[in-house]
Parts: sequence; C-alpha cells; structure tokens
Amino acid sequence: MPERQIEAAAATELAASRRALVATASFANGNMPQHCGDDSYSYYFVYRAFAPLLARWAAVSESAGGDFALDDALFRARSQFAQTAQISFLPPHRLHISSLAPNIAFPFWEFPDIPQDEVDGELHVNWVRVCERLSLLLTACEFTRESFLRAGVRTPIRVVPVPIRDQYFELAGWQPERRVTLDCPVYLLPPRESHVIEAPPRGFGQRARSAYRNRVRPYLPRGVHRCLAAGRRAVIGVQEPPPPADPFPLPYRPQDGLELSGVVYTSIFNPFDERKNWRDLLAAFLRALGDKEDATLVLKLAVSKRTMLHGLHILFCHYQQLRIKHRAKVALVATYLSDEQMLDLARASAFYSNASFAEGACLPLQDFLAAGRPAIAPNHTAMADYIGADAAFVPDSRCEPTHWPWDAERRPTTSWNRVDRRSLEQQLKSSYEIARGDSRRYRAMAQCGRERMHEWASAERVWPRLAEALELVQRD
Repeated sequence: MPERQIEAAAATELAASRRALVATASFANGNMPQHCGDDSYSYYFVYRAFAPLLARWAAVSESAGGDFALDDALFRARSQFAQTAQISFLPPHRLHISSLAPNIAFPFWEFPDIPQDEVDGELHVNWVRVCERLSLLLTACEFTRESFLRAGVRTPIRVVPVPIRDQYFELAGWQPERRVTLDCPVYLLPPRESHVIEAPPRGFGQRARSAYRNRVRPYLPRGVHRCLAAGRRAVIGVQEPPPPADPFPLPYRPQDGLELSGVVYTSIFNPFDERKNWRDLLAAFLRALGDKEDATLVLKLAVSKRTMLHGLHILFCHYQQLRIKHRAKVALVATYLSDEQMLDLARASAFYSNASFAEGACLPLQDFLAAGRPAIAPNHTAMADYIGADAAFVPDSRCEPTHWPWDAERRPTTSWNRVDRRSLEQQLKSSYEIARGDSRRYRAMAQCGRERMHEWASAERVWPRLAEALELVQRD
C-alpha cells in the first residue's frame, strides 16, 4: 500500500476512535423472515449494507427502541466519545429525532412529490416538516434528492448509493448450459396446454366489496365512508377476519428445490406493493416467451411467514385468470432466502426483470447487474441513475397521475411511470434472442452492467462519498 494511503487510513482510524454513531433501523437480523415484506422492511438491508463502512468512520451502536431508548443510547455514547450523532435507516414518519445529538436520516422515496399534508391530524406524516429538523439527509439516488429539494427541504442532502456486496461482483458470468439447484420450496406452475385449474370462485361478499371499493368509495367524502364502514364493515370494503380454516386456498403444492437452467429471468418484489407491477410482468413474459420451453421466470416474493399464503393466493388467482397457454416455466419462491441462496439465484439467472412504476433504488436489480446479469427494466425514477440500453433492455414508460400508497381515497396527488405493455413484451423477446443467438452482445451488456455498478455502488466507491457527507455533520 502506498505511503499516502497508509497515512490516510491511519488518520481515519484515529478519527473513528473519537466518534460515535447510534444507528436506528427496523428489525434485527434474526427477525427478518418474520418481517420480510412488512412496512419499511427493506431499510434493514440498507443498514446492513452500510454497517461495515459506518464502522470505518465511527464506533457504531444500535438502538431499536423509541425516544427514550434512543436518548439513552446517545447519552451513553456522549460519555465516551467526543462527537456523537444518530443515523436512522427509517422513513421520515417513523423517525425519532433527538435533541442530544445531530440527526441523520436515509429515506427512500420513489415519487416526484413529498408528503406535506397532515393525515388525520398526524403532523409527522408531513415529511418536509420532519426533514427540516435533521442535520443531514442521505439518499440513494439523484431522483430522491431532487424530490426533496423540489419540496423546499433546506437540510443538506447528499447522494450516497447503497453499497453492493463484493460477492456479486465476483460471480462468474452466465452460461446457458449451467444448471443450478435452488434448495428451497418452489411452486412450479404447470404448462397450460394440458389443463386449466379454475380460480376459486368469488362469493357475493367479495363481489360487493370489490364493487364498493372500485365504483362507489372513490366518490364519497371520508366522513360518509366512515359512517358506512361502522355499520356495514363486511360489505363495503373493511374485511372481516377470514375464517380459520384455509382462508387462502392454494391450487398448487410446492416441490423441494428446483433445478434452473436455460434462459432464466428473475424478479424480486412484494406482491402487495402496487408499484411493483408484477401482473404486467407475468403477462408479458407468458405472451412474449410462453412458447419457449427453455425460458423460466422466477418470481421471488418478499413476504413474511404471516403473509406468505395470502401473497401466493393472489398471484395464483391472477395467473389463472390470465388463461395464457405456455410451455415456458413459471416458478414462485415465497420463503426467505439466505445470502448464499440469493447468490445461487443470481448465478442461475440470465436476466433481472423489473416492470415497476416507481423505484427508490431497486437493490436486487443493482445486485444482479453487479453480477453481470443484464436487465429488462425501465429507466425512470431511481433506475435512471444506472439503467441504459448498453446494459439493459429498456421498455417505454409514460408519466401518469397516481395517489399516495396509504391514501384510501386514491386521490391523484403525485405521479409515477406506467410501463408500456407491448414494449415490455418486445424487450423480453429481444433479450431472449440475444441470450440464445448473440453471445458477444450478451457478454458486452453483462460487462457494461458490472462495470457501471462497480463505479456507482461498490464499497470502495461509496466510502469516500459517505465519509464526505458525514463530515458535514461533524463540522457543525
């Protein structure tokens, strides 16, 4: 190591010995299988990715409690270190802001507008007001930074991409003849040329609730809806608890493991998140590549044990309603996968697939690009920082009005980007043709994606940006 680098490393180590960071995040590692897919669950993975770099900059301790636990952790840190700050990996409405030290937040956001209105009298939902009390905002992409600036947030904002694990950069390139066994329960949907399993019929109550939610509720004032809900909860859309006996019947049974080969497309998403647009992705795959026996779509569901059956149920029902004949394979994985199993999934895959309407980062897409797997993905919102035609097959998309995810009245208060379905189908076809017939271009796209993610989000590139941003707080 050159002498200057040795001196710089020694100076960093000396400074870190005098600083402390108290980190707040959602869940502990051991609880993730129970909380995967829950609100803000992905923030834990962000904290875990940053943890080694934060430890290079300061002594790091964790606090998962509320205001009292945070203040106690900061008080103890201040008694041992000259400089102390809180760094929070939580959305702004869940932040605990302390008066004992500077507060740093790392929010993810995928819309061009920031919530500024109180909801039911809750002031903390006004993100602008919350962020004005912070000392520093870190964002994963330029899109989120611009959204906060556009909203008038005056707190310093720095873009610091989430670091990608080195193991993804070290994965060997995709080989069409390679066979990888995914060692976990897998639901493999049968070819549709033989028979069709009918979706479970919807009863009168389900049809009534659906009609109310879609055709009546959007036009009612909130107070009227509440009055109706109080007297007719089972009819107008406030679901009664399901009966204990098999509330989510599944027409398929899992098999133990799956051998993946051929041209494998992978997508990882929360099936309850409307932004992820998995319905269009599934339909586009079946229409574009349904006649290809060597094509496989792996849908990895980000769900907890508590919500797994419900997530599988809605996906199976949608698949059956499509009624598209196919010989291509569709595999569903709903269990929590370890880091090594996620690497196996990337190793087996030829492409990562994304049809989202909005993204605040899309960390799985970044991981797969780092692994040398080109993508089928739009280049809007956060993905505009790193998605281009040299490393991805980019479907067209257009801006359209939408609502906040929590707004029951679905008022058009912001916008997202709807992916064009025909363009998505065409890009899937093009990707398959390249994988099967133009290995030189495939390798060039894979290398381009790997190099771009190394420059954008490898730990060695993220570290100086993170350190420079954190120094802003220490100079205050």
